[in-house]
Amino acid sequence: MRALKITALLLLAAFLGGCTQARQVESIAFAIILGADLTEEGNIELTVQIPKIGGKSSESGQDQGGGGNSDYLIASARGATFTDALMALEITVPRDLSLTQVKLMVVSEELARHEKFFNFAESLAKLDQSCSSAYLAVCRDSAKEFVSKQEPVIGMRVSLGILAMFEHHRTRGYITGANFADFYYDGVSVFSDPVAILCATTKEGPDEPTSESSLEDIMPENVPAESENENEYVGTALFRDGLMVGELDGLETSLVNAVRGAPIFFGYSLDGFPISLQSHDISGLEIYEDENGTTRIGFTLRFNVIADLKSPPVEALKETLHADLLRLLEKCQTLGVEPFGFASHAATRFASLADWLEYDWPERFANAEFDVDIDITVTDT
Repeated sequence: MRALKITALLLLAAFLGGCTQARQVESIAFAIILGADLTEEGNIELTVQIPKIGGKSSESGQDQGGGGNSDYLIASARGATFTDALMALEITVPRDLSLTQVKLMVVSEELARHEKFFNFAESLAKLDQSCSSAYLAVCRDSAKEFVSKQEPVIGMRVSLGILAMFEHHRTRGYITGANFADFYYDGVSVFSDPVAILCATTKEGPDEPTSESSLEDIMPENVPAESENENEYVGTALFRDGLMVGELDGLETSLVNAVRGAPIFFGYSLDGFPISLQSHDISGLEIYEDENGTTRIGFTLRFNVIADLKSPPVEALKETLHADLLRLLEKCQTLGVEPFGFASHAATRFASLADWLEYDWPERFANAEFDVDIDITVTDT
């Protein structure tokens, strides 16, 4: 009898629970891109791109042409802080705003270089609705304009197109592929410096190449190409102590990825001779102090080389790559930024955090000497 009563109560609870209106997905506005700018008055302006329910793209799965972002709501709001701007944004968006599906966060370079940036990033990291897996990019100009220009391409919605594009760019070495969680962790860690993707909206036709190398001197604003989507992503924004302090072009970004051990495939040029490079791995990494107390960093960077026309002169290629790599290392030393992951390796020699901090890695890296070797394997595939 008791079992029957319990069963009846459970059935009654389930029935009554069904009378409560469930929160439907139609009542939620899922932002897929979040932009942030610094206004002239020093306030934070947030911009979101949100898919419209029942738009053309949601029915057909692809852009029908001519409408651009007509299937997406662009909304902006301002506030003295990130939290204030977000509250204002929640008022203007006609649904419950959710950032859990954000695929890309874009901040203007002006904000990234401003003292307000770290507080902005910290507020974002502490949100209840986590968007930590989103890619983080620094935009040359207005993030609001950039967000409004991001359109669906090649038969995909914006959200899927962003992920596919970044996967392509990452494997080609054009970007570092950092998400916000990695960026924030590296920013508060004593073992690393954070990096972000560099991006821009192109306002004119394609520029002429400035060098023989396909990636050297290439920045998002001067990519020698044009397409229906005016937004370009290439290069790296470098951060130190919570602020952006420098940038890397396409070739420098590819070399950073190679040193970090990422398998990438990118174009290179030797005296006008086109070459395809595939990073193999980094080996023999050693960090130590020599008899004079100078920190020395040694490693071998290995590449497979696929000649586009004929086999390149291997020794000349080694020398050119070696020179490019040393210039990159020296540039980062001058900026006081270490994006290569050397610190994590060096820290394994220390028994405590106090010992590591006393070692003063930023100063050590800034004055380090490098023993770099390039290993080349020529292949035909």
